[in-house]
Amino acid sequence: MNNTGKKFGGRKKGTPNKLTAEVKQKIKHLLDGAIDSIDLSKCTTAERIRLIEIGLRYTLPTMKQIENQPEREYQSIDFKDLIKFVE
Repeated sequence: MNNTGKKFGGRKKGTPNKLTAEVKQKIKHLLDGAIDSIDLSKCTTAERIRLIEIGLRYTLPTMKQIENQPEREYQSIDFKDLIKFVE
C-alpha cells in the first residue's frame, strides 16, 4: 500500500480519457448524420423552433437565474396589539 502521498503509475495529470473521447466522437458522428437527414422544408415553424431550442441547450452554456429583489426592512410586531384586533 502506498502511504507516501506520491502517485505511481496511471494517467498523468491532464491526460484526456480515451474512452470518453471515443464515445463523444461516435455520438457526434451519429448526430451529424441525423441532422443531415432532416428535411427542414417539410418541418413546420414550430418544429424548426423546437430543433433550435434543443440544439442551443447543448451548444451554449446555461445561465443561472438570479432574482434582483431589494431588501425589505421588517417592523417588529407586538402580539398584544394583534390580540386587540381579534377580540
